[in-house]
Amino acid sequence: IDFLGRTDTQVKIRGYRIETAEIETALLTHPDITHAAVLARTDGPGTKYLAAYLVTRAGRPLDPEALRRHLAASLPEYMVPAAYIAVDAIPLTVNGKVDRRALPAPEFTPAGAAYTEPRTDTERALCAIWAEVLGADRVGVDDDFFGLGGDSISSLKVTSRARTVLGTHLSPRALFDHPTVARLAAEIDGGEGEEDAGRAGSPVVPVARGGQLPMSLPQERLWFLENFTPGSVEYNVVGALRLTGTLDEAALGSAVAGLVARHEALRTTFDAVDGRGVQVVHDTVEVPVRTVGVTGADEVDAVLRAEAVRPFDLRTGPLLRVLLVRVAPAEHVLVMAMHHIVTDGWSMGIITRELSELYAAAVRGEDAVLPALPVQYPDFAVWQREQHTGDALDAQLAHWRTRLAGLEPLDLPTDRPRPQVRTAEGSTRLFTVPAALARRLAELGRTRGASLFMGLTAVTQLTLARYTGRRDIALGTAVSGRERTELEGLVGFFVNTLVLRSQVDAARTFADLLDEVKSATLDAFAHQDVPFSRLIEELAPERDPSRTPLVQAMITLQNTPGGSFVLPGLTAEEYEIPRAAAQFDLGLHFQETGDGALVGVAEYSSGLFDAATVDRLCRHWLALAEEAVSTPALPLARLTMLEPAERAALLPQHAAEHGGPGPFRTVMEMTGDRIARRPGALAVLHGTTSLTYGELGRRSDQLARHLLGLGAGPERRIGISLPRTPDLVVAALAVLKTGAAYVPLDPEYPADRLGHMQTDSGVHLTVDAAVLAEALTADDSPVPHPAVSPRNAAYVIYTSGSTGKPKGVVIPHHALTRLVTWATTLG
Repeated sequence: IDFLGRTDTQVKIRGYRIETAEIETALLTHPDITHAAVLARTDGPGTKYLAAYLVTRAGRPLDPEALRRHLAASLPEYMVPAAYIAVDAIPLTVNGKVDRRALPAPEFTPAGAAYTEPRTDTERALCAIWAEVLGADRVGVDDDFFGLGGDSISSLKVTSRARTVLGTHLSPRALFDHPTVARLAAEIDGGEGEEDAGRAGSPVVPVARGGQLPMSLPQERLWFLENFTPGSVEYNVVGALRLTGTLDEAALGSAVAGLVARHEALRTTFDAVDGRGVQVVHDTVEVPVRTVGVTGADEVDAVLRAEAVRPFDLRTGPLLRVLLVRVAPAEHVLVMAMHHIVTDGWSMGIITRELSELYAAAVRGEDAVLPALPVQYPDFAVWQREQHTGDALDAQLAHWRTRLAGLEPLDLPTDRPRPQVRTAEGSTRLFTVPAALARRLAELGRTRGASLFMGLTAVTQLTLARYTGRRDIALGTAVSGRERTELEGLVGFFVNTLVLRSQVDAARTFADLLDEVKSATLDAFAHQDVPFSRLIEELAPERDPSRTPLVQAMITLQNTPGGSFVLPGLTAEEYEIPRAAAQFDLGLHFQETGDGALVGVAEYSSGLFDAATVDRLCRHWLALAEEAVSTPALPLARLTMLEPAERAALLPQHAAEHGGPGPFRTVMEMTGDRIARRPGALAVLHGTTSLTYGELGRRSDQLARHLLGLGAGPERRIGISLPRTPDLVVAALAVLKTGAAYVPLDPEYPADRLGHMQTDSGVHLTVDAAVLAEALTADDSPVPHPAVSPRNAAYVIYTSGSTGKPKGVVIPHHALTRLVTWATTLG
């Protein structure tokens, strides 16, 4: 993309949409600058930068480094111009706008003259690797990897190539901790990764095809699931393209045949020998391009939906189907359907790219020139099984046992009861993360050394914590599983699922949560060698057929290498096929768009959720994300996910009568008013025992003072284990006065139920008869009441647990206030 000569004021640098007016405004706050303009330029393929054109005050020289420091104090790094040019005047158009066409071409030196050449063999190797991965002409040793556009996927490519070129194993954390070539090279030369060098293992090499070829571990799991529910379409992978123009159907058939001949995965079927799953690679497999004719858009959709739900037979194959829907002589829809056991998201990019090259060569009557494949998928399957033995695997499994100990299912509130046996029926809903919000989330991540994916994960875990009322949230995510360079060009099922587990503590900030998610993500990446199927065997031996094991919700950021479908004489665009299956209860999948926004796809089990419920969850996600990036230093308890319409619907009656909500008042404040006005009035009556408001206030103050001394405070959980007497009322009011939330623990409950409630809610201490008696002997000095917000927790109430373990629900102060206001105004 060449921005030179463009007159628009919005440009895209390193994947970020930038309003150049923001930069011009920041430039004009410098005391030496009177006029400024910004131009986006290119300096060869893949290199984009911003140049600032400045008019300085008379006699004042321009200091570029001082200017960079000035802008860096108020702008993110990627918005700081890379070149500064002093001009006598900013050229204007006849309309008075900046005439960017008339701005002179700058003398550009990368990174504002800060380019430093590599000095050692390690630095030279890393600079070459970064340039190849990031598509840059050159990389200096002080350039920041993520500032150059790197992300989690490209970081894995760097570590893979570093293993091949330098013979060292780098953990996924290495690039986050050492994001410049100089720092990373110093760590490598200083011995970084030597402790884990054994994990690099031997290279993947071709194996003989004479005997039985084992399935890979991920394939083995899909084979089991297919045999458990024969004919399922849950793992159908279907994509479609609308082709406009002159299509050479013979060339398309030739291209498909060439693709199948090139990749053994597309010529593979699966069977069992002596009870053990094996893959059978066929020398040739015919994959015809079936053609059907239709007359309208409705027929196209019907044909595509039918194709998407046609099951595959893993024993007979083929596991690739190609369908060409002819809408008109110059309009077709090309559909490719595969079973997941032979493909993944990365593979789809390879298929798209190679099919384009094969088709173009067939149209020209030539043989396509594609790079030779060093290995095939069965070679990887054999290698993987050889690697997953011994002490290295045991250490990895031990890590996951500790990391996932005590993990309970994510129990999202559903619209319908969960069936005894999970079904795969599903659907999708689309939503958009605006470019401005996506940019701010990415910027916040960079300030914490985190990626955009980590920010998306943090918002998702916060949203699910609100929906479930739980702190312990685990999500699944997909990683490419291609940590070796020899696997990058292969079609096959390499993807692995990782578990990301975080504690969403309402008393901590979103920035704190982002730090925890970053740590959990890098920790999971560092231990991704264990296939998800092995984790299930080790950690979930007793299966619950009503839900997926270990994780019930997924999150992904689709940034796997794509492939452009460029065909001679044709234009191609994606044709959306509605998905009718869901692999998990809920999945949030994000993909970056050309304008900096994110497209979100919520894939959900339609047997559990209504579309309206999922739409509302997506809106709540957006509201929480906006609040989080706006106020990352606020406690999570103070972030709201309510939309304006929902907030208005939940306002007390005062809002409707007086045109707005009244001031928020806690139950303690309302009780305090009653105590002050009528201290002698009857407050509590139980049998022959009674308390006046004055007595209630004095006793609750004494207990509150005692609890504060024991560590009670906002967002702490305080158990109350007392019978239903006036003491119970005293204790509840006392806990509220400390700012903490109370957890009723009925002494008549079974011990195991009480133990679960205390552990699950995180009870800090428990008020029983002994604690109350000790507190009521104290003096009557004033109690310092900590301030609480409407969103602070007031109490935690548990379900009966009749269908499983009791589930806790956190009730905030604003809900308690509404309940008491409603109850006291009845009649």
